[in-house]
Amino acid sequence: MIGADGFVVFDADPRVTAWADAAARAAGRITTDPEIAARNLRHGDTWFVGVDALPNTPDGSVLGVPLAGPWDGGVPVLPLHPAQLSVIYPGYPRRDADQSEANHRYRLDRCAAHVDGLLPEGPQRRRFARECHAYILGIPLDDAGDAPTVIWPGSHHIMKAAFARAIGDRAPGDVDLTDAYHAARRTVFDTCDPVAITAAKGQSFLIHRHALHGTAPWSGTGTKPRAIAFFRPEYPDPMDWLASSA
Repeated sequence: MIGADGFVVFDADPRVTAWADAAARAAGRITTDPEIAARNLRHGDTWFVGVDALPNTPDGSVLGVPLAGPWDGGVPVLPLHPAQLSVIYPGYPRRDADQSEANHRYRLDRCAAHVDGLLPEGPQRRRFARECHAYILGIPLDDAGDAPTVIWPGSHHIMKAAFARAIGDRAPGDVDLTDAYHAARRTVFDTCDPVAITAAKGQSFLIHRHALHGTAPWSGTGTKPRAIAFFRPEYPDPMDWLASSA
């Protein structure tokens, strides 16, 4: 379903629109709560991170509206975590006081490109596969088009091959993937041209779990925030993270 490029954008679907409307109502209450906002705002208050912030049920329903769409039948059926509510505000990304110049430049120049689930640990921020996602499902909650999700087409092939070589027959979470990850990421930057995923409310998109992706800086003059709900369900068996052909 995802295809050779590592992502697919689905046409508008009334089921997705209904869900996005309900999720947007919930999101409005969440993002305007001062205590929740204080815990979630980053980069000069231009990004509401919103990990596990949406109050959906394990089947994805929110405020009684079921989650359904064109991805049904094409992805593994897994319990869904509370969705990430990622909201980008005009001016993204501003530099936080505790952020290094190199980190800020990477966010500006490379859209903070990353593979989800590789979490930095310890003072040296070594990367381990701690969250073995099956897929990434993005659902826009509005029609704001600025600061889109960006993906490097075909990068999932490069990243997956690098991880497989580094892990071998060991459990993914037991292997320090830092060096393999950084080397593969450089190869992607040298060989793949990034593209913006443009999708409005009613549409949805799937990204391969190994695809390099990020968020483009805010480039326009609009004042309306951009909100997307992201689902990243995890495989019960981490070995499926590499073994699955999907």
